Amino acid sequence: MADEEGGKSKKLIMIGGLVIGIAIILALAVGGTLYFLDRDSSEESEGSAIPGLEGSDIQLGTASYYSFEEAFVTPLISSDRRQRFMQLSLAVKGDNPQVTQAIETHMPRIKNDLNRLFTGQDYQTLQTPEGKMQLQISAAEVVQKVVEREGVQIDQVLITNFVLQ
Repeated sequence: MADEEGGKSKKLIMIGGLVIGIAIILALAVGGTLYFLDRDSSEESEGSAIPGLEGSDIQLGTASYYSFEEAFVTPLISSDRRQRFMQLSLAVKGDNPQVTQAIETHMPRIKNDLNRLFTGQDYQTLQTPEGKMQLQISAAEVVQKVVEREGVQIDQVLITNFVLQ
């Protein structure tokens, strides 16, 4: 009976040692992974500058977006004499936060000018990719014309939702 108790205690000690050993190996693996991941991210942040542009004023990752809360819904001109509508959601991309402030300041004027632009569109033209691209460019010109009073420049107007009916 004493041999059985001695054998059980040896097995428990071996199992306990094995569990502790596995826990140590896992802790070292996690620690090593975190060390190398942190080291890679610090190297990327140091090397994020574009070669040859060390003295320029370009800053990466400074884009600012403004999304219009409500979609524009306007009637369209159609050659088939049916009543057609367009629903359009927009976002404006700029290179600094002043773009958002300028858009909010002049929001009524921007909405008015965009509604006037959208109402005069042709249904058949908007069904083509070229028509959609031209609409996007025209919308960017309208917004830029209004916000340039504040001395800011937009990059582009993005169409985030587009539905024709």
